Amino acid sequence: MKTVFGPAAIELLIAMGIGILTVYLTKTLLTKFYLKKTKEINPYNNLSFMVFLSGTIFSVSLIVFGIMNPLSATFKVLDSSGLRGSQYVYACLEYTAIFLLIGYLFSAAVIFIAYKLFSLLTFELNEYEEINDNNVGVAILLVTLSIITALFVKEPFIVYLESLIPYPDVPNIMG
Repeated sequence: MKTVFGPAAIELLIAMGIGILTVYLTKTLLTKFYLKKTKEINPYNNLSFMVFLSGTIFSVSLIVFGIMNPLSATFKVLDSSGLRGSQYVYACLEYTAIFLLIGYLFSAAVIFIAYKLFSLLTFELNEYEEINDNNVGVAILLVTLSIITALFVKEPFIVYLESLIPYPDVPNIMG
């Protein structure tokens, strides 16, 4: 009888690593982007920025979290494919890297496009200036936009990732 503790423990560690990495990368990139836009000296003392940052981190993490089930299914398929030892580990790391890269690029694009479209639609409102002026209402509005957008795109994103799972070929018995 196979033990599930080994693979489950590995998936747990990978999930923790992905979560921490996602929060760190999102914080770092968004802070740099914001500082470039506003020239604010210490945005961490600005409640509006912190609301904006926290909501964006949540939105990006929600989308990136979508990789976990397809990644777990991929590990199971790879396990049953006959790969052993370093070949199995390499294949798992390869798919983890691919899914992560796709998740980060997709979530960054989705959130950026959502903010950009909202900015174009509300041309009378300079969102980053308002956040710089500590307008919490605008920060909450942008966070709501990013969370709602993340909720809408998460399922189609998961479906796309599931199409990348290396299922074995099934013979065509119909023709």
